Amino acid sequence: MCSGASRRISSSACGGGSGRGVKSGNHAPGPHPFPHPHARGRRKGPGRFALARGATLVEVVLFIVIVATALSTVLGTLALTVGRSSDPLVARQALTAAESLLEEVMAQPYTANDLDGGPDAMGPEAGESRFSTTSPFDHVDDYAGYTETGIYKPDGTAVPGLSGYNASVAVANQPLDDIPSGEGLLVTVTVTGPGGYSVSVSGFRARVSP
Repeated sequence: MCSGASRRISSSACGGGSGRGVKSGNHAPGPHPFPHPHARGRRKGPGRFALARGATLVEVVLFIVIVATALSTVLGTLALTVGRSSDPLVARQALTAAESLLEEVMAQPYTANDLDGGPDAMGPEAGESRFSTTSPFDHVDDYAGYTETGIYKPDGTAVPGLSGYNASVAVANQPLDDIPSGEGLLVTVTVTGPGGYSVSVSGFRARVSP
């Protein structure tokens, strides 16, 4: 029969033609043999750059706070280390100056009468000074209340590099064991260096002669 449109029929059975049948029906078209070049490799959904996300304001603030805290801690530690790196030098210089001045004081005589005549009294006699060539200190208690800005040698010359140091001497009556107060002296030398560093050394002197 010639009414079947869904299969091939010969021309002899349907009244001539080119010998080819016609296929009909509701069939979806197949893929194009030559797809558009820009259509290849396309992905559905967001692109690869659409997934990149910037930092929020909260994250930026937290980052700044963390970095600032870390830097302040490191810089504070460095500043403390650098600031204290010179402390041992200051301590040694202050101690050396104090011991030197104490040795000078303790080398002086300690008698009941002053070498210039008359009874001895606490503090220098009139006209006496440490560097005087005519009336220098000649007794331990002559140094009571002595102060100096900068460190000086017994001859009055300044010690180089120690201009930032100060020295003071305190002398007081001090009993010790069976030595009465009027027969013993406690000498304390205090030297203050840069940065407020201070060191004190003390010595006891007993009277051994009238």
